[in-house]
Amino acid sequence: MPSATPVGSIARASRVLSALSEAPLGASLTEIMARTEFTKTTTHRVLTSLLDVHYVYQDPDNRRYHLGSVLAKIARTASRSDLAALAKRSMRRLADASGDTIFLSAPEGAVSICVRRELGAFPIRTLTIDAGDRVPLGAGATAQALYASMPESKRKAAAQANKSWMADFNVTPELAEECCADFHRRGYALNPSIVIPGMSAVALPIITRSGRLIAAIGIGAINDRMAIERIESELVPLLREEAAVLSEKTSILEQEELF
Repeated sequence: MPSATPVGSIARASRVLSALSEAPLGASLTEIMARTEFTKTTTHRVLTSLLDVHYVYQDPDNRRYHLGSVLAKIARTASRSDLAALAKRSMRRLADASGDTIFLSAPEGAVSICVRRELGAFPIRTLTIDAGDRVPLGAGATAQALYASMPESKRKAAAQANKSWMADFNVTPELAEECCADFHRRGYALNPSIVIPGMSAVALPIITRSGRLIAAIGIGAINDRMAIERIESELVPLLREEAAVLSEKTSILEQEELF
């Protein structure tokens, strides 16, 4: 006779996920215990399993648990609020107008996740990340734009949590903060070959009317195509136009509780 243990495990995981679905701002371990009526040991064990498969993530700042990237991916296949699909036309316009590679990344805890990439016609392409790739906040232009758009406490908690991982991308918490200050001076994120020599990128955040940080959109190319004059006269204006379009679209969906 088959063991009932897997079914029981799934049922417990379902209760934890249901509890988190009712907590848009996330929930602490104690709150999840109260909602599921599980013991601390059971709750922690279920959360650990869900964290391992990215069904749940934990905010490094306040330690609250949230529904994670894999569930978001599953939901996107059936949801009108699919960010990647929503941004497709904007990203295609940017790729056609610039000839370069366009990236869209979304924040999740201390991580920046690439949700879509569009390629331009220029033959030398910037393929630093692809859809589904995860990088620490602050590493790369879109991740810098996300990092710089967050409150200081959240930024610093993320940088501390990612300190060793950031080093893999030639970034330190101190450099991330310098890039944050640069973002606020320029009005856009600039990654001048920090992550990969010879490749640079610029990016802007996408923020709804309510102030919710949804994503960041960026343009990457070889350094020969990323002179400051071109960035500020051509690329940033293109990004601002499409970021505004996506901000409006996501604001409408957010108001209708579809996003």
